[in-house]
Amino acid sequence: MRILGIDSATSCGGIAIIEDNMILASLVLNVKKTHSERLLKNIDYLLGECGVQIMDIDGVAVSIGPGSFTGIRIGMACAKGLAYSSGKPLVGVSLLDAIALRNAEPGILVCPVLDARRNEIFGAAYKMEAETRKMKETLPGRAEPLVKFLENIREKALFCGDGAFKFKETIEKTLGEKAIIAPANRNLPSAVEIAMIGMERLVRGEKDDIAGLAPLYLRAHDARLPSNTGIKIL
Repeated sequence: MRILGIDSATSCGGIAIIEDNMILASLVLNVKKTHSERLLKNIDYLLGECGVQIMDIDGVAVSIGPGSFTGIRIGMACAKGLAYSSGKPLVGVSLLDAIALRNAEPGILVCPVLDARRNEIFGAAYKMEAETRKMKETLPGRAEPLVKFLENIREKALFCGDGAFKFKETIEKTLGEKAIIAPANRNLPSAVEIAMIGMERLVRGEKDDIAGLAPLYLRAHDARLPSNTGIKIL
């Protein structure tokens, strides 16, 4: 099974193509350039480098958030368009699930933390079962102040994601020796894990409705119409 993974939920965008348990290609760009400028172009480039076309892909997996509202919508619109035009199944994947999988170690609590701005983080907690090596969510995803999130952590935990890097001092000061910060190369999101989780779901016969798949925002967006526009919202 060959899966195309797409992630544009944060400023760091990624694309990956995996075949069964092998990574064919992976591209990560953590640069100041909008996803709308580069996403389709980079997908076309990666497919070309692998010598395949979109019709050779067995499924598309896309990050549905949490993260940037605009980035999530761009990635999902692209993935939905590719899945619909090619007739391939589509799977939506939580970015928190993907970052946790990238840092998973049996028996250790893994806490992906993303900077949500507005003095909040997007966070969750997971633990990999030693026997099955499957990830189990122990703290559901939420948007809240970091200090409140840390109140739920009562054992040694590995923190990962851009929020773990940005708020490293606060995490270590609050939790002391219980806090482990993932190295920089494991803090960035990766479309490889998006594709891997998507493949697991497709193998189980699961897929999402292309039209009905919705973003995982975890909180309401900030967009507001100016008060003097005279436009009424029905």
